[in-house]
Amino acid sequence: MKRLLFILILISTVATVEAKQPKRGYRGFLEWSSSIRSEVFDEDEFTHKKQREAMFCAGLSTSHGYQINQVFFVGAGINLECLCNNFEFIAPVFLQGRADFLFGKFTPFADLRIGYNLVPDSEIYLSPTIGYRFNWGRKMGVNIGLGLSVVDYTTDRYDYIVTGPDSYEMYFVKKEHNVMAFFTFRVGIDF
Repeated sequence: MKRLLFILILISTVATVEAKQPKRGYRGFLEWSSSIRSEVFDEDEFTHKKQREAMFCAGLSTSHGYQINQVFFVGAGINLECLCNNFEFIAPVFLQGRADFLFGKFTPFADLRIGYNLVPDSEIYLSPTIGYRFNWGRKMGVNIGLGLSVVDYTTDRYDYIVTGPDSYEMYFVKKEHNVMAFFTFRVGIDF
């Protein structure tokens, strides 16, 4: 019953909020993001079952740019996220393109970020997002979105040779490119 009441209140709030499109000129964003990914590890040598672990990220991003017209925005920004499971960081600089639509009082948006990750052994950053913009005052908005964050990274691959009954020797094989994809939830303000 409480869930139904919450959903009805949310729908009525969205339906009655007067939507205002962003004005031409400078526009900035400050957002908090939370990401999750399920990762599969190698088989356990005793149970022969694949190991699965959820990975969580949390961080902040800011971007600044120019609102071309009431729909299109272009800008650049930086993001800093921490992989909470092993305290590694993602720190991409990115170019951002965004489209804010207006359908009556309904104001969805689509956002695309393409950039370069500043962390060593990492390169490409890509993050498409769709969401909803709530008007908050004369010049501000609250944005809620769901998307995907994709990060490319490089690892060293090693193999081994058995040199005796209880010993082995490791050797470098090659560098491998891998991709991490996270489902991302973003909430923030634009000004």
